[in-house]
Amino acid sequence: MDDQTDSPDDYHAICLRAAAHARGWATRYVQGVYSRFHPHPSRWLRVEVGGRGYLFASGMLLIEGADPWRSLGLHINEDAILLTCDKRRAKDFLEAQGFSTPAGRLFRRTDLPAALDAFPSFATPVCVKPNQGSKGELVFPSIGDRARYERAIRRVAAQHRKILVEESVSGQLIRFFYVRPRVVAVKLSRPASVVGDGIASIAQLIEAKNELRQRRAVPGHSDIQVDDDLRDFLAMTGRDLADVPAPSERVFLRGTSNGATGADSIDCRRDLHPSYSDVIAAACNAVPGLNLTAADVMIRDPSLPAQRGNYWILELNRNPGITPYHFPWRGEEQDVAGAILDFLAQGAATASTPPATSCEE
Repeated sequence: MDDQTDSPDDYHAICLRAAAHARGWATRYVQGVYSRFHPHPSRWLRVEVGGRGYLFASGMLLIEGADPWRSLGLHINEDAILLTCDKRRAKDFLEAQGFSTPAGRLFRRTDLPAALDAFPSFATPVCVKPNQGSKGELVFPSIGDRARYERAIRRVAAQHRKILVEESVSGQLIRFFYVRPRVVAVKLSRPASVVGDGIASIAQLIEAKNELRQRRAVPGHSDIQVDDDLRDFLAMTGRDLADVPAPSERVFLRGTSNGATGADSIDCRRDLHPSYSDVIAAACNAVPGLNLTAADVMIRDPSLPAQRGNYWILELNRNPGITPYHFPWRGEEQDVAGAILDFLAQGAATASTPPATSCEE
């Protein structure tokens, strides 16, 4: 084992390092750049499993030295790159395999007028997002009026070449962590929210929630930032920061469910019908070359069996974070890092010739 200091901002690597050391496996940190398209991260945790080296950082797992075009290694999901990097392509593939996804249309930035004029053709509400985005950035769900739709389209187009507009489905967002061939952990990704007491305003409740977050210091759970997107989401629901919610009333502050925007990661295994893990495992197993992912699934009623009309697969994440499973806001730890290492120890991850492509739009 090594005694190097862990990087405080990559708890994903810290979790994997702890799991490796629990098995008596040595780790060390190395420096390097994955590719010119992905200059970050540059500090990687190296672990040797079964005589092969693997590199891990920020949810990205590489097979060391297996890529002739990149000095560090081959991505663990390289053979599935065309699907994991393209939300529309992934949804079309999953639909063709019989799995439920939200209906939607893809627009190019070069044809922005067509995207702007398409609003009347959708059954609202809709969600606007980049076709190749990540970490919930520039995702605008639950849009029901044209002005907000056009603002969202223009904001996405300013930074991305392809814009995805899809039906905005409602329910609870459950993230299923998959390590071939099964789902190894599940969590509820609850958007940033506060609970009323009948006295404090939403602004005061946010301040109190942030103070609680700072006291608990749960890795992967950032403070709730009050910005224009939060104010706009409240306005869309007919509220503002000065409103005083009723006692026990939960007020959602954003439509996205990422830890970086103040979401809560909650162990939801007891409340989730077991059929969903089987369905999501089948969906992931259907994707050639997909070894490790987190599937974001909107479920209308998690207590009911999986069936069309009650669940929608939103996306498959190529570099899924593991921190929220090890450090939930509420509930028990789920050993995702251990499941990844056990998978590698079985020799299931093999190197192949990577396709001549990238995740660039």
